[in-house]
Parts: sequence; C-alpha cells; structure tokens
Amino acid sequence: MSDTKNTTVEEVTDLPGIERRTLLKGMGSVVAAGLVGSGLAAPREASAQQAQSGLSNRSFSQEALNGKPWVYEGDHNFDFDDPLGNRMASMKITNNLVGEKTYVAMFSRVLLGPQGKPGAPLHGHIGLWTWQLQEPDPEEFPDAEPGSIVQRALFTGMILDPFTYKPVDSVKNHYTGKEVEVKDSVFAETYVLKPKGGHESVDRPEFMSTKRKSLNPHVIWGDEISIYLAGIFQNEGPNQPRMDSSVWTTNYADFRNPDKQLNRTDYNFAGLMRAWERPWIGIGKDDGAQLLWNVKGTKLHDPEQIPSLVADHILKKYPDRI
Repeated sequence: MSDTKNTTVEEVTDLPGIERRTLLKGMGSVVAAGLVGSGLAAPREASAQQAQSGLSNRSFSQEALNGKPWVYEGDHNFDFDDPLGNRMASMKITNNLVGEKTYVAMFSRVLLGPQGKPGAPLHGHIGLWTWQLQEPDPEEFPDAEPGSIVQRALFTGMILDPFTYKPVDSVKNHYTGKEVEVKDSVFAETYVLKPKGGHESVDRPEFMSTKRKSLNPHVIWGDEISIYLAGIFQNEGPNQPRMDSSVWTTNYADFRNPDKQLNRTDYNFAGLMRAWERPWIGIGKDDGAQLLWNVKGTKLHDPEQIPSLVADHILKKYPDRI
C-alpha cells in the first residue's frame, strides 16, 4: 500500500480503546435515544424511537471506504504498564496495526429477565463487524488533531431463533405474551480517535464522546494471552443498570511476534442492559425488565474464514458488508 501514511509513536501518545467501544456498539447500536410514554411501547412509538437512534447510515460512500489506511509505526515490544503500549497491544489483539480490514463475527443468545418474574431466552443473534482504520481526510475532518485516527465501522446483525439458531421473522416475548416482529441491524458509523486520549462518534457525538483513560488488564493463560475490556456505559441515566465486559484471547507467542500482525482472536462478551433499549421487543421505558447478552465471536482478517453461520445468512443477504 504505497499511499499508506504511517503514524509514529510520537504522534499517537494515548489512543482510546475503540476496538472495545465499537464492538459494544454492536450490542447497543440500535438503541433508541429516548423512549417516551410508559408501559408497552406502541409500534408507532417504537418506529419513532428507532429513528431517534441516529443510525440512518447503512453504508459509506466509495470515497470514504477508499480512505488511506492507518498503520502504526513504533515499538512492538508492548509494555502493558505504559498507556501507549497498553493501547497498541489492545488494538493488535482486537483489531490490527497494519492497515488491513478487521472482521469480528459473532453469535449470541439473549435472555429477557422481567423484575420479579422468571427469565427465559428471547432470541439468538448473529453479527458481523467490518472495521477499517484510516488516516483522517483533511477535507472531511478539517478539525482533526494531528495524529488522530478515523475508524470506519459497518455492523450487520440478524435475529435468530434462540434454540434452532435459524433466522426468524418474529419471536415470542414470554413476558408480554406477544409475538414481536424482529429487525435486522444494518448501519455504518465513523469514529475519530484522538491522539492524546478520548474519542468520539462523528454520527452521534452525544452517545459516544469520552476522554477516559485506563489500562486494560491482561492475563497470561498457558500459551495464550487474554485482555479484558470493560464497557463504557457508565453515565447516569435511564439506561442503567447497564454493564458489560469482554475477553479477547489469542496466542501469546504470535502476539509478541512483530512479524505476525494479523492474529486470529477469540472473543467473549457478557452484557446487561435495559429491555426498553430494544423498541421492537415491545417494552416501555418505565419497565425494569433487562436483557442479558452472552456472546461468542472471532476476530479475523480473511473474509473466507468467516464462520458459516454468519456467512450463510448475513453475507448472503448483505454481500456488500465485507
């Protein structure tokens, strides 16, 4: 890639963990900005709430997709106790440092837990993230600080039956006793990673804009390394309680090898969120019901390696997402 601009260690002093935040957006991406009313959400209200989420973009222009890839040029002997080393190590494990596309394919099961009543599986889910780190285009991002990084992110998700893991048009909400129509999640979003910490969503700055800096803990487990990434949903508000945590695991020797940059990584995620944040489920904002996500996924860089469960459904229906 002869037109690729390299970013030096001096330019990137403290990158935030966009690799964590974008994946969590996959779990929370179709959240309505604010439900209105109480009790069960009416279909018209749900549609309006969904529109408020700000996720109207389904894809990028060809010009945006063809932006200059970002490449990290610096010390690959990462020190986890150093902010830069920790961030670059996290990014190598969860994304990549060499300007290639990253794919995160996942499947999950979601449990609906009403307050004071038994919980039960609500739906299965498959999802695919497509990520590309880029140098900021000065015409598109005239205010970007030198050394900033742009992340283009495509997310595609489909609801499955929670037992057969086959695509469905509707699922049974055992809490309300109603059959509810499911919705695919198909959107595109752009993030800007600031060079000295902090990041923001270009499309929804009110949803994702933080300067929080922290070191991601890691564990050496046999011949593997696991890194923990915690959620960002720490703000006060009606979305609480909302908690999540992910574990990314890869071969330790490959991670430490500077000649092996595109490493396959195992991904596990657990998340708790308010049920009203999924308007199509039919639960109002004043209801305390919660959703528990249990997700298994794989980070890889070759679309031919995307597992068949995702390839056979998402890529056949949305072939342009890779």
